[in-house]
Amino acid sequence: MSLAFPPHMDSYTFSMHMCQDKQDAAAAQSGLSVIYSGLGNNIVEKTGIAELGRPIYIFVRNSQKEIVGGVVGQVFGGWLYVSLLWVDKSIRGRGYGTRLMHMAEEKATSMGCTDVHLDTYSFEAKPFYERLGYEVFATLEDYPRGHRKYFLKKRLALS
Repeated sequence: MSLAFPPHMDSYTFSMHMCQDKQDAAAAQSGLSVIYSGLGNNIVEKTGIAELGRPIYIFVRNSQKEIVGGVVGQVFGGWLYVSLLWVDKSIRGRGYGTRLMHMAEEKATSMGCTDVHLDTYSFEAKPFYERLGYEVFATLEDYPRGHRKYFLKKRLALS
């Protein structure tokens, strides 16, 4: 199938990178940097917020210094976005996930955040987050097929 482009697009070309291995990912990296930069400039222009996506990384390590859990987040616009939380099966149910979340929330509060948002799946940790005070504000049905993706948020207690 061929797409006809308007005349003003004649001098532009498209490249597609289906990142199936490390070489494909490396080839796409420079393009990804340009897109991040362009989006960042647009956000600064529209919001005036120049400090974008300050990361938070907190890890749990065992006695051999191996990572057995952690939380990853980004601070932007007064919000913490928790993108990843994982605790190894061997230490689940012992409070490590709760402590990781509290530590991330405390750090975010110290950085000026008033709210947190995150997402999880129906086969993952929705009840865990709800016990921590998070509320579902949106649901994506059948993602992946037969499951749901939940979007949750929480207002942080200000000190």
